[in-house]
Amino acid sequence: MIRTGILCVPTYDEAAVDAVRQLLASAVPQAVVLQDRHAGAQRYVIEELLRHWCDEEELDLIITVGGTLPAPGPSERECVAEATLAVADRLAPGLAEAMRAYAVEETPLALLDRGVSAIRGRSLLLNLPAGAGPATLFLEAVVEVLDAYVAHLQELPSAPQLADEVTFTNTTADETDTDNETAGTASAGHGLDADEFREFLKRRSGPATG
Repeated sequence: MIRTGILCVPTYDEAAVDAVRQLLASAVPQAVVLQDRHAGAQRYVIEELLRHWCDEEELDLIITVGGTLPAPGPSERECVAEATLAVADRLAPGLAEAMRAYAVEETPLALLDRGVSAIRGRSLLLNLPAGAGPATLFLEAVVEVLDAYVAHLQELPSAPQLADEVTFTNTTADETDTDNETAGTASAGHGLDADEFREFLKRRSGPATG
């Protein structure tokens, strides 16, 4: 079971939460949503709730919805990325990068998203943009790898390894053998034939004199 929490910022978005739930149910059936709420756009409140869900509730996956658009520097608005980074032990940049790269194929406005992905303890934190459409679009990009990510955080022996999925074929030796064969063939084709050499000498010496 992947113990999951969904946090909406700054208000509860029922349509987005339902869409995220449905996508998780179809792609990651082992994900069970145990926490489902909203928090206002106060960074310290979001940080405290994320810490509580990670450390006390021990959730495996925490998905935030909203609060990831650009905003003026000192503003409290759109502060989910900063709150997530403040509580993070490590970054998980591949997930956020993959989500934006996937979503930008549909709209260049996906680059407005400032969401991050990170790790606290054994919990994976994933920021999604506001709205049912954007949230599910971003989540679609990474949903199939979430169980593998959580398996690594839980240090399960069954956690899939990248090296098992990507095979390596050593073509250097084959290319060297081919080059040597080609060079040998070329040398054999340009070698000096003994009979031809004797004929060459005869022609050089001219006609025999009596």
